[in-house]
Amino acid sequence: MNKFPLTKFQKILELLTWLLAAATFVGTALLWRTLPDIMAIHYNASGVADDWGERWTAFLLPVLLVVCCGVVSFCARLGLRHINLPFRVNMEREWYVLRSVRDSLCLMNLEVALLFAVLQVFNLSGWNLPMWFVWTMAGVLLATGVFGVWRSWNCNQGTL
Repeated sequence: MNKFPLTKFQKILELLTWLLAAATFVGTALLWRTLPDIMAIHYNASGVADDWGERWTAFLLPVLLVVCCGVVSFCARLGLRHINLPFRVNMEREWYVLRSVRDSLCLMNLEVALLFAVLQVFNLSGWNLPMWFVWTMAGVLLATGVFGVWRSWNCNQGTL
């Protein structure tokens, strides 16, 4: 058992993530009867469908979301000895570094859940997803990761 439990902020982020994942599953199940037997499951960069699948493939995105969120939630509960950081951790500042890493992981988990939920809404509705949204979410995820490492490094140095 880890000697540092999740903070209230991290627990709220995880709760929101799992609620969003559950809503994605429930929404897909509620729309199941209205879905066509053959539906578009992949779109190219121009927003044109280029791959097709049966109705059950509508559940692939929610299942993948649960798997991704489960892996990240598991990793957020690990101690610093099991997390690969690009610097040597000052064990006197372990709690601050770990809290920073966990904050970033929990926030990225919520961002991924939001991305998957929006993708599922567009997939089930048949609307074309604007590519700017995907690139924006990729940028947000990258920024969260970079900021998390920067913040962890500064916590390790004692400057934050």
